[in-house]
Amino acid sequence: MNLNGPGITYLLMVIPTLFALIVVGQGVYKISKEESDGGLVLTFGIIFLLVVVAAYYFFIR
Repeated sequence: MNLNGPGITYLLMVIPTLFALIVVGQGVYKISKEESDGGLVLTFGIIFLLVVVAAYYFFIR
């Protein structure tokens, strides 16, 4: 299995990044609607985005 190809980068980086950005967007939307769990969703989205960035620097780069 070739771990240097673009397919593995797409699988391990792009899809989780898009998911994290969607969660962050959902958190911002909930905060704008003044729902009580908006801050929690936003926090989880940011943490997940930071995990994806850390995985890039530690494993792929």
